Amino acid sequence: MTLTQKLSYRLFSHMLLLLLVYAVVSLLGAVKFLGDDPLATTLPYHQVNAFASVLVNLAVVSGLLGGGVYAAASALAAPRLRDERLLLYSVRLWSLVVLLGCAAGALGMLEGRSGMELPAVLDLGVGVTVVLVVANVLMSQPRAAVIPVWAVGMSLYVVSLIIGLLPAPDFLPDRVLRALALGLQQGVAYPIAIIALAFWLMHRFSNITPQWAQMGLYTVAGLTALAGGLQTLPQFYTLGAGQAVETLGSIGAVVVPVVYLIFAAHSYRAFSDRNTNATLSAHWLALGILLLLGAALLSGLNALPGVRVYTAGTRLSDLQVTLVQSGVISVLLGVFNQIAAELRGLNQRVTGLTPFWLVAFGAFVSGAALASAGLVQVYLERLLSIGYLESQALIVPLYSLWVIGLVLLAAGLIIYALGMRARRPGAQDVVKSGS
Repeated sequence: MTLTQKLSYRLFSHMLLLLLVYAVVSLLGAVKFLGDDPLATTLPYHQVNAFASVLVNLAVVSGLLGGGVYAAASALAAPRLRDERLLLYSVRLWSLVVLLGCAAGALGMLEGRSGMELPAVLDLGVGVTVVLVVANVLMSQPRAAVIPVWAVGMSLYVVSLIIGLLPAPDFLPDRVLRALALGLQQGVAYPIAIIALAFWLMHRFSNITPQWAQMGLYTVAGLTALAGGLQTLPQFYTLGAGQAVETLGSIGAVVVPVVYLIFAAHSYRAFSDRNTNATLSAHWLALGILLLLGAALLSGLNALPGVRVYTAGTRLSDLQVTLVQSGVISVLLGVFNQIAAELRGLNQRVTGLTPFWLVAFGAFVSGAALASAGLVQVYLERLLSIGYLESQALIVPLYSLWVIGLVLLAAGLIIYALGMRARRPGAQDVVKSGS
């Protein structure tokens, strides 16, 4: 196992550790909606919510970096990047950023901007790390179609960080910049990077040809960029956007779900022509695609101006972001599963079906509960004009289902982590990664 592969595995280990902490912090936040909360005075919800947001975003970036590094190395004659020392320093810098980010979250030192809670200096650390890793990968010149697409996604993520750091003179420009940054990050950067890794994964478990995979990748990635731009437009409805923006947003209500249906259709080709791969990477990819498709359908609903008036600020808005993150994480768990099997030199399951089904049921139960809570919230608050506190008290049974879903998800992640720990690759393992 080369140093490049070890460092890729370390990035995924960081991702898994961050996800475990995220699961615990998310539960701490969710139980606050069940009534009396003994932790309310010591851990206020805004701190827990901001900490959870930081953890999940750091986990996603860590997994995307690890997946890109491994995919690039596996396409080279020797499975190592050109400058392994630079990669080592980059991963050390990332470990420091992750540690400081977790400390800032635990100590309540995060910023109050939703979706961009990390202090500016840590955002810079994240951006520098991503730039170093992407530059190192591109300098190694791997001959794989997925790498340029992955690099574009990660580069756009850095651009979203820069937009989020731009100073704003007052409230309205700050809202506009934040909407642009989050739209670019959640709707374009993450999906493009994860689509690249998804097509890399398809090549692992199916008999698709490289030519078909390359054409499909470029098509889906280009359409996803278009869909991501349309997804961002509804954020401007309440910021004085004109009729043209609302019209384009309404077009996105149809285009965005169709784009992700096209992605699902391309993926079906791979699922229907399986090879002898015995890992569970295909299972995780299928789960991720379903969650991303659900996010796209909800995005289309929220893009309609007449609907957006009622859903903005409800659990339906939160659910859209949650589904995107959950879908990306599911694909990354599949990539990690595949990488772990290859580094051990064995064509077999690494973590088993138990964590997969727990995570899957947890994601669907919690998602259905949030969707139901959002619909009830719209009916009570926007149609019947019932106060926020009163409506929240009536939604407690749905929040109980949400907590149950999060418990299942956390249990699945714990078992997944234990499986990875028990079957982690060692120096004696023979790598059978293929190209």
